[in-house]
Amino acid sequence: MPTHFYTELVNFFSRTLRDRDVATDVVQESYARVLALESQVAILDMRALLYRTGKNIAIDAARSRQAELRMIDTLMLISPNETPCLERIVIARQGLRQLAARLGAMPRKRREAFILVRIYGFTHAEAAVHLETTPVSIEKHIVRAICTLLAQGA
Repeated sequence: MPTHFYTELVNFFSRTLRDRDVATDVVQESYARVLALESQVAILDMRALLYRTGKNIAIDAARSRQAELRMIDTLMLISPNETPCLERIVIARQGLRQLAARLGAMPRKRREAFILVRIYGFTHAEAAVHLETTPVSIEKHIVRAICTLLAQGA
């Protein structure tokens, strides 16, 4: 168990992210992902993989924050008289967390198809190329995902 990289990783990500608590979360998630991967493939350079995984996690988190801010900015443009108050922002974030949890419970291809088409704006053909499947199957995945979300009250 290569835990001797833990302190080094936390220090690196603390400097990079300027928040030790967030850095600790990133390192913990990195270890979880790498250790899950370790049972499937041989890892030649554990340290490098932990760093790369941590950087990817940090980038994904930054992208999520940026997307969230863009959504809030869009809401302010649509309803300039109704600037989101803190309560609305908290409610919106809770809704996003619930949506993420529901998406996380879906089968991988269905979830990925839904995210590519409905969130990132891919066409069915583009999503099909990305997921190495057909546009018809992408359409079916989207319909099933929407039905699942509606059934769960999203």
